[in-house]
Amino acid sequence: MSKSNHIINVLKQAILTFTTKKQKPESFPANLEGLISLLNNTTSEHVNFPNQFMNPQLWEHPEKAPVSCIEIFEDDHVTMGIFVLKPNGKLPLHNHPQMHGLIKVIAGKVKIVSYSINTEKTKDVDQKSIQDSKAPMQFKSRPSTCGIVTAELNDITVVGPNSPTCVLDPEIKNLHEIESLDGPAAFLDILAPPYDYPLPGYETRKCSYYTKLSQVAQNIFWLQEIRSPSWYWTDSHPYTGPDLYEADLAS
Repeated sequence: MSKSNHIINVLKQAILTFTTKKQKPESFPANLEGLISLLNNTTSEHVNFPNQFMNPQLWEHPEKAPVSCIEIFEDDHVTMGIFVLKPNGKLPLHNHPQMHGLIKVIAGKVKIVSYSINTEKTKDVDQKSIQDSKAPMQFKSRPSTCGIVTAELNDITVVGPNSPTCVLDPEIKNLHEIESLDGPAAFLDILAPPYDYPLPGYETRKCSYYTKLSQVAQNIFWLQEIRSPSWYWTDSHPYTGPDLYEADLAS
């Protein structure tokens, strides 16, 4: 398979996986595994990743954003892009409302801290906080009503180009923070559906940012929704890999 065909096939599989999810739910697990398998074999060469991003000196320029974004493809069902983090840079802790996400590191190394929502443990903590007469007044109602979510620390993972794809779904690992280690790092990111794409029953699906408020049980935390941190902003860089908008995605 040529380098250009590989990333085209990744996108084809992503579109197949997420456009048929509702029509053929029984086929979704196999389709998702097929997408993960393709991503596991995806390298920086498949997307013609610019090597200059791995030069630490690039990130020393005072005007340089701490994160660069390379948009590859987006439609109503799937968005695909590359995030590049400066040395010791971060994507702040953020959510993915009603989304599936796949992360494949293509350069450098990152640490991913993931949280899950709506688990049995978080539901138990929520119920106890409502019943506890000593709980602070702001926790007498459902946490989501005051910008607070109860989340279970899922895992802390260090991944590089030889690591398997990291996967999140609407409930599991749906909130995460990503930090580069030992220099700049880049990862290919697939999200479905894209942010703000309307879904029945959900008025808004924006990206929300969080900070850790307090630990309330073993591996259980209250996270407070915040504005985008002042230290975080992005710039954009053109995609120079195979043109996926011109590719025959129906074949």
